[in-house]
Amino acid sequence: MTKLVMTRRLASFALLAPPLFVSIIFFIVPLGLLFWVSIHGSSSSELYSDQITAENYIAIISDSFYLTIVQRTLGAGATILALCLVFGYATAYVLAPLSPRARLWLLLLLSLPLLVSNVVRAYGWLTLLGRQGLVNVVLQKAGAIDAPLVMLNTFQAVAFALMTIMLPYMVISICNALATIDSYYREAAQSLRANPFQTFVHVTWPLSSPGVASGMLLVFLMSLSAYVAIVLLGGPRMKLLVSLIFDSAATFRWPLAAAMSFVLLAIALVVCALILMVLRPQRVQGRG
Repeated sequence: MTKLVMTRRLASFALLAPPLFVSIIFFIVPLGLLFWVSIHGSSSSELYSDQITAENYIAIISDSFYLTIVQRTLGAGATILALCLVFGYATAYVLAPLSPRARLWLLLLLSLPLLVSNVVRAYGWLTLLGRQGLVNVVLQKAGAIDAPLVMLNTFQAVAFALMTIMLPYMVISICNALATIDSYYREAAQSLRANPFQTFVHVTWPLSSPGVASGMLLVFLMSLSAYVAIVLLGGPRMKLLVSLIFDSAATFRWPLAAAMSFVLLAIALVVCALILMVLRPQRVQGRG
């Protein structure tokens, strides 16, 4: 091994060492400690008991209450993801052909709500969707309804609020991918007598799939960890895993909260892997 090769390897290791150290200290070690807590029983006087057990995980996968919460969490994440994908792709498809300057200003305008905290936005939806909120007042003034609609403390309110919160991430991710697609590909498809739908399916969608995958990963992961909107707009009966984790920690059932956190992490990893498998970068192929 030459001295030059050795020097390059040492330089590469020196560049890799700081982020690797930070990852170990602030990610791997806390996860290990969390897992250690999750395999112990609860204690009224300590963080956890001395007994090592899998009862927390067994309770989560065998108790119908926890299974219902897991199913509801997956359903909420899938619903928010589908809504953001449909509206986000449509919005990005309109923005992508614009000039770079116009597209930049419109994306900045779309991103303005991100400057406001989730708590403020959730309280904003409270004032809009309440029984005396703006939506009910407008509908009653227009004669569309006789009595105020009950929109708070429902899954629909949570899903709609989270969709509006996370939609900019999906639009930006897809818009960047669409804007980089050379118009030559669409022109080539049209020269082969492909209609707009065929052009979209065989050209636009495959080339934009990396941006779609990025947006879906961001939206799904944030929907799993969203807490404020669920509590304020969903009410006490709208329980998802993230709110159940908070409730367990607040009542000092740390091992159960840690176990549910790992279940939530496992769900996130599995779904992210499926998204990356389905939307892996694709090549545009012609049909012979």
